[in-house]
Amino acid sequence: MSITLYFNPYSHRCLSVKTVLLLTKSDFNEKIIDVLKGENLKQAFTNINPNQTVPAITEGFFSLFESHAIMKYICINKPDFKLYPNTLQQRALIDSYLDWHQNEFTKLLDYSKECYLQPLLIGNKVPENRVSRLVDVEEVIQFFIKTFLNNGQYNYIFDQPNFTLADIRAVCDLTSLFICNFDFEKFPILEQYIWRMFKITDLYQSHKDYFNLIQKQKYKNQFIQSILTKQLKQEQITLYFHPLSSPSRAVRSLLLLAQIDFDEKVIDILKSENKSDQYTNINPNQTVPSIKQGTFTLFESHAILKYICEQYRLFDFYPQENLRLKALIDNYLDFHLNEMKQITDYVLNSQKIQNEQELKEKQLNIDNLLQFFVKIFLNEGKYKYIYNHKTISIADLSAVNEILFLVMINYDFNKVPQIQKYITNILDNEYVKQSNKEYLSTISSNQHNNFNQFNKQIITTQKKRGCC
Repeated sequence: MSITLYFNPYSHRCLSVKTVLLLTKSDFNEKIIDVLKGENLKQAFTNINPNQTVPAITEGFFSLFESHAIMKYICINKPDFKLYPNTLQQRALIDSYLDWHQNEFTKLLDYSKECYLQPLLIGNKVPENRVSRLVDVEEVIQFFIKTFLNNGQYNYIFDQPNFTLADIRAVCDLTSLFICNFDFEKFPILEQYIWRMFKITDLYQSHKDYFNLIQKQKYKNQFIQSILTKQLKQEQITLYFHPLSSPSRAVRSLLLLAQIDFDEKVIDILKSENKSDQYTNINPNQTVPSIKQGTFTLFESHAILKYICEQYRLFDFYPQENLRLKALIDNYLDFHLNEMKQITDYVLNSQKIQNEQELKEKQLNIDNLLQFFVKIFLNEGKYKYIYNHKTISIADLSAVNEILFLVMINYDFNKVPQIQKYITNILDNEYVKQSNKEYLSTISSNQHNNFNQFNKQIITTQKKRGCC
């Protein structure tokens, strides 16, 4: 039996309940109660909630009001989502926070309500007690950070392994301060906590209407704007790469596609710059690509691609909510490391192979590999992108840049026309072309190669469009 949620999209108590319903994949309908029009005072709603407040829920003939009671009811019926701990002591800790929250965090709601509504009702006059209320709010926040987040040592309230009802309730009320342009920069630990929570897609979904209201405001500080746009200001990434390296071009393509500001530094492998002490400190494996962001360093291209997607919420390139599609992309990336890397080995060693029979066998292996790729990942060429993803994914970026390495030895793609179509589709994207400009320019200047028509077309198209 589905739940009906009676709520107002600008009530933060309501938003916390809706978030829990979304997170637990509950079957529910929603009915807006316009409190400003007094719909909560009408008899029909009073029969559901005699306290005449939102939120409230009904499930068949059962009705319930008070947000904390509703949240617990939902979570007890959905224990697999672990939003409300099963052990007695852990549950008691969450209950103690929720009780404290009810007594103290209401100061945030009262302050934001007065900052926003009172000027609308009495003109632009600032409420007389705003300064004293702000002091109260800041004291509550300081206590919250010190006691429940252990001055930033805990990711979640009471150091729970994952976020719980307590965190959902806290962050929903903290967003009430957005309406009055609260200066979160005074509390950097709180900024990190809020940003961590808003990596949860369902939390964004529940706040959609409220955030639309905030967007209409003229004045928004940098942190609030970063949450609204899902783009927290990050320390700039430095990409260490080489333009002939296929994994380097995959990472570079993603950064360009996502329009992320980054620095780049070419590591000349031919001059053994990758073996220098300075670079080894960044990447002890002495390979490219690698990245550095502040003091954080990371190597291995697939790990980098996933990190960038999660750090910058690039879920079109690497889905988070669709677990099956995410698993399929991971499946391809693992396959890529096990099998598609044969392409690089083949290209690098083909000139060294003297035995004609051995060379034919290596060529046949690559032919079969590409045919398998088309059959399994492109469904015999029916898919534009790997696993029929709606847009280019990090799987495609890894795949196409590896396959393009075959242009260097003038591979005959006529054997696999579906691969020709696949390459053309992805290279039609200006950012992927831009990422490959130095690579294609380098191989086109090699007078030892007389390229076949398709490979020549790739290179000349790049030139015509100003990419090389």
